[in-house]
Amino acid sequence: MSHEQGADELQIKEILKARGVGPDAPPPPLAEDWWAPKPEPFLDEDEAEDEPDDEPPAPARRFEAQPGYWPRPHMPAAVDRLRDRAPAALSDRTRAGLYNASAAGAGWGLGLYDQFAWALRDCGQSQGTGAGIALGVIATLLIANFWDRRTRHWWPGIAWAARIPLATALLALALWAPAAAH
Repeated sequence: MSHEQGADELQIKEILKARGVGPDAPPPPLAEDWWAPKPEPFLDEDEAEDEPDDEPPAPARRFEAQPGYWPRPHMPAAVDRLRDRAPAALSDRTRAGLYNASAAGAGWGLGLYDQFAWALRDCGQSQGTGAGIALGVIATLLIANFWDRRTRHWWPGIAWAARIPLATALLALALWAPAAAH
């Protein structure tokens, strides 16, 4: 068996290289000319011109809606202008503090605080102060990671209601006094 390439093999190799096939081929053109028409693969220029186009153009559809036909709802311009000009009455940190404090207050009112505080007190009395603190920190991190992180993007009223468990757990952890339990 001979490993020398014949004339036909060299010619095919050059054709493939010109079409961008193989390790010796030049890199493909950059995406800058994405609008340029692409050549028909494996057709000579003479063959592409000789074939008649047998398909007639598609008829226009009568009742097809045009892209700009349907109105798109939008906020009135006056509202956008007022919102852009109005200064915030509260700073972002104050607003976040009130948001979290009201969620913790709702948890207190719903009795969720008592459940968290009881769990911390019970663990702290039976296992020690370190275990009570560890329980509170781990519970808070679990609520933050598996619940609160996934509900932040909801509608604001529902997101506030979903913040109640985390804010209440943080409140219970902050108000838990291990020395007062004895």
